[in-house]
Amino acid sequence: MGNQILAAATAAKTSTSSSSSLLLIVLVFGVLAVFMFRSQSKRKRAAQNTQSQIMNGTRVRTVHGIYGTIVDGDDRNVLLEVSPGVRIKMLRQAIGTIVPDDEPDGLNPTMQAFEDTAADGDTSQSSSANAEDRSDLSR
Repeated sequence: MGNQILAAATAAKTSTSSSSSLLLIVLVFGVLAVFMFRSQSKRKRAAQNTQSQIMNGTRVRTVHGIYGTIVDGDDRNVLLEVSPGVRIKMLRQAIGTIVPDDEPDGLNPTMQAFEDTAADGDTSQSSSANAEDRSDLSR
């Protein structure tokens, strides 16, 4: 009789232990799912907010890094002028951010500082590299 009680107590501990472990795993996955859905909806809301601010004349950067000005658009597409006379039609969802008017197109401030430093210092190697870079861009 004592062995049966001991066996029943051991079985109860094992089932309680495994069910609490299972509950803990389910709880951890539940918390992870909540955080994933929350961050995803936050990103979606931010993208929709950016999309709603787009109007003609707005300077933008696409998700692929193309800078331009919105010339025309509808609910689905926009016409983006990337250079004087060069316009491309793209989906409105491809607009990544609105660029402030005081930010230059595609120039990183640290690159300008690097070029200024290179002009002041040893330019024997960097000036030839910059000349080659400029020649490739002008073609």
